[in-house]
Amino acid sequence: MVRELVEIEAAGDGWLVRSGVTCLVCVTKLQAIERAHALAERRYAETGCPTGVRVPVAGEVRLIVGTCG
Repeated sequence: MVRELVEIEAAGDGWLVRSGVTCLVCVTKLQAIERAHALAERRYAETGCPTGVRVPVAGEVRLIVGTCG
C-alpha cells in the first residue's frame, strides 16, 4: 500500500502544511511538523492507509518523519 504524505514547505515568513485539498499556514517549522503529524495520524485512523510527513532539510533533500502504519 502506498504511503500518503503530508507535505510541509517554507512560504514567505512561515510554513505551509499541505494534505490533499487542506492547506494550513504555520509560523514555525516545528509548529508545521506538529500540525502535519496530527493530520497524518487522523488520516491513518480514518482510513487505515499508511501516512507520514515529508519535511525539507538542508539542501534539496526531503525527510519522511512521523509515519503511521
